[in-house]
Order: sequence, then structure tokens, then C-alpha cells
Amino acid sequence: MGIKDQFQDKANELKDQAQKAMGSARDEADERGRQAQDRARQRGQQGRERGQQERGQQGRRPAPDPMDELHDERDRFQS
Repeated sequence: MGIKDQFQDKANELKDQAQKAMGSARDEADERGRQAQDRARQRGQQGRERGQQERGQQGRRPAPDPMDELHDERDRFQS
């Protein structure tokens, strides 16, 4: 085996190592991204559940009647 062949083999070996490292790093980054999405989804779900519980404890309040304000104003001026 000549010197040129040895250098070519070493170059191919280093190239393969680099591609494997890139693939591994990409896989790890993809996994971290999926985990972050899962955590965000869970936090969102917990927030929705907490909001529903709080609304359930408070009960639904009817919208204020604008006529009530008019009656209050009228009563204030009549006094």
C-alpha cells in the first residue's frame, strides 16, 4: 500500500467519523427539540386545567346589566 493510499484511507476514515458525529449531534438536537415541545405542551395543558379549575371554583358570573347603572344614577339624583 502506497503513501497516497494510506492518506486516502485516513481521509475516508476521518470523513466517516465526521458524518457519524454530525448525525449523532443532529439526532441529539432533534431529541432535545422534541422534549422541549413535550414540556411546553404539558405546561400549556396544566395551565388550561388550572384555569378551568379556577373558573369552576368562582362560578360563572353574569355579565353586568347596563340598566343597573342607569337605575343607580337615577336613584342617586333622586335622593
